[in-house]
Amino acid sequence: MNKQKSILKILFFLSITFLYSQDKDFEKSISNTEKQIRELQRAISQNNNEISILKNKAQQSSNILSITKRNIRNSQNLIKAYNKKIDLYNKQTTNLKNAIAANNSEMELIKKQYAERSINLYKKKNQEFRGLIFNSNSLNQMVYRIKYYNIISDLNQKTVDKLAQSQFYNNKKKQEIAALLKDTDKNKVLKNNELQSLDRTKRYQEKLLSDLKKEEASIKKEIDKQINQINALETLRKTIIESKKKYDEEQLAKLKTIKTDIKKYKGKLIWPVDGKIVKGFGPQWNPKLNTTLDNPGIDIAANSTASVKSVFDGLVTTITFISGYGTTVIIDHDDGYFTVFTHLENLLINENMIVKEGQEIGFVSNNNIIHFEIWGNNQKLNPTQWIKNGYK
Repeated sequence: MNKQKSILKILFFLSITFLYSQDKDFEKSISNTEKQIRELQRAISQNNNEISILKNKAQQSSNILSITKRNIRNSQNLIKAYNKKIDLYNKQTTNLKNAIAANNSEMELIKKQYAERSINLYKKKNQEFRGLIFNSNSLNQMVYRIKYYNIISDLNQKTVDKLAQSQFYNNKKKQEIAALLKDTDKNKVLKNNELQSLDRTKRYQEKLLSDLKKEEASIKKEIDKQINQINALETLRKTIIESKKKYDEEQLAKLKTIKTDIKKYKGKLIWPVDGKIVKGFGPQWNPKLNTTLDNPGIDIAANSTASVKSVFDGLVTTITFISGYGTTVIIDHDDGYFTVFTHLENLLINENMIVKEGQEIGFVSNNNIIHFEIWGNNQKLNPTQWIKNGYK
């Protein structure tokens, strides 16, 4: 009955200690995975918000682009109107130039006729006028000739007036032509400026729209990547949970086979390493120091490649580094019994791990010496009394 209670107590102690430790490790892994999932979900949410903002910007840019295109079409129609107006101006200018040219031709002819009449009138003024008057056959003929002469004089005066009017007409038409040309040039400048401005706006909006679409595609790609990461993490989380369940089952099964009550195996424990004791337990003479030193365990010389094994079933409670002893491992065998291993390297176990008798826990360090101790109820025990053939 007491034996069963002792076994149950050991199983309970080991299972609770181990599983609690393993649970913490698994829970930590799950917690870290879920934290990464939450962070990625937040990042996706932020990216979705950015996409919404970009879509609004893209829509605004697209609306502006549509308005700009409509303005360009309106401007093109306006430019057509400008061109039509310019064509009318050009035709009007051509007509005015033709009218001026025709008027100039007429003026040249009138000038020529006027010049000829003036010269003839001047030459004959004194002679012919007197001859015309005094050589008249009658008074009526004389009056008629005087009237004729006056008509010629009036005609010349009218010709002069007509030439002046024609010159005034030409000057006025030239001013109209100059005004038309000035207005035409002004319309051309306005047309070109508006076209250039709208063309710049169109190119800017198209580039902005293209950049927004590229940025949106980049963010969508990042979201797809993050979703894949979340799916991978979800798979990992499920795998961790399943592994934990399987591991717990394995450890519980292992606990059912664990040996207990190390006291019953005194003198039957296996050697921690294949080798030879080079320093025994208890007081040992040190010739270098010329004094006796107490050794709490035994020192075993072994090959550099030799593996170190657990001498009995138990729970790894401590892995640490101690100055002068190097890497140190402590295994709890319940009921206040512990084994201590020092001068180890390349460990094969972790803290809170159940180990079985003969299970490798690490290897001999480069000094080729393993220090081994057994403790029971806070008392150091002589390992040679606990291992098989301890005095070989």
